[in-house]
Amino acid sequence: MLTSTRVETRRDQFPALPRWVGAIQHAVDHAPPDRLPQAVAEILRADVALAELLDPEQRHGCAEHYTRHVLYADPMGLFTVVALVWRAGQLSPIHGHYTWCSYKVLSGEIEEEHFAWDGHAGCARYQGKVSKLPGETAASHAGLDQIHRLRNAGAGTAISVHVYGVEGSRVATHVNRVVTAA
Repeated sequence: MLTSTRVETRRDQFPALPRWVGAIQHAVDHAPPDRLPQAVAEILRADVALAELLDPEQRHGCAEHYTRHVLYADPMGLFTVVALVWRAGQLSPIHGHYTWCSYKVLSGEIEEEHFAWDGHAGCARYQGKVSKLPGETAASHAGLDQIHRLRNAGAGTAISVHVYGVEGSRVATHVNRVVTAA
């Protein structure tokens, strides 16, 4: 079972957090809906590494599955910022999203496998993969147009930060739209 923790915001150790969250809030409030995930990805791309928001124990992860740490949940429920810690070989299920998503690799190497939805067969078909290195971002809209699976392709721990258009209490149930692959 995938677990989540809520990370206490440590503004003294990361004073840029309010500015960073404010930039995301501005994008959520003002970006056209068809451009919102990309606008948030641009904010992630331009900002400094956020891995220091996790203490050493949280950066270690869990042997059984990747670990999710909620870094910030918008009080109005418009978006949630989550750090994912991936040990070597850990992967997500194949999924689309119930909501928009943007993410950035902070450390390690994340392999992103792409799939296309085959409505006739009712399953996803493998299309290829790309490697994402620290600093690289990705963004997607809700639906089955952008199905993927993320995996830590390296030998060490990888960390990524994800912003989802969902309230914090629903991040475990209303983000990944898991699908079956052919």
